[in-house]
Amino acid sequence: MEGIATREFLAQRPLYSQDTNELQQYVELAVDWEAMHGLLFRAPGSETATWQQTALVPAPITLAPSPIPRSSFDLVVSLQPTLNTLFDRISRDHDFLVSTLQSLGTSDEFTTRVFQMYLKQRLEGAKKPCVIGIHRSDYLINAGAELQAKQVEFNTIAASFASLSAVVGDFHRYMLERTAYKHLLKAGRITREQIPPNESLTSIGDGIAAGFELYGQSE
Repeated sequence: MEGIATREFLAQRPLYSQDTNELQQYVELAVDWEAMHGLLFRAPGSETATWQQTALVPAPITLAPSPIPRSSFDLVVSLQPTLNTLFDRISRDHDFLVSTLQSLGTSDEFTTRVFQMYLKQRLEGAKKPCVIGIHRSDYLINAGAELQAKQVEFNTIAASFASLSAVVGDFHRYMLERTAYKHLLKAGRITREQIPPNESLTSIGDGIAAGFELYGQSE
């Protein structure tokens, strides 16, 4: 993608108001919509305060979609199957895992604990008739001379927010139809076709079900 495409994208992308007074009406709509559609999670500190043990708060989301080039979006989607295969093969390369992760020591407690679990099950000769991978790849758009999607993280333990991420696009479509982002959108435009579907909940659910059946359990 040539540099001119970067300049064109930056010139045409939606720009949003930073005026808190103009944003407040959208915040109120967002809170109501999230409450009605289950876009919630437990309140921070709910483990310690009795009254908060069942308290829920709206999930932190953007009021409007974050613009990225369609070509970059299509590219990273098309790359995902290849990345899935790559990380699956890495997970089976014992020598590589040891040479890479053993040097962490105790600097990353979580990764160290997972690595020790891996070594223990390998020593015990645990058999794995099949393996299921649930992956999420995170990107940022680098707007240098050329627009490029840069991978910043690849998650292999990331299924918990599928039920939330799957409905964020629904929220953005609702806000677009309800308000047309009047006063919030200061430049550019947003159309319904620019907001892609998110099938994370059903795809992850189908994957877990397929893995369960491969272990010999059909019910």
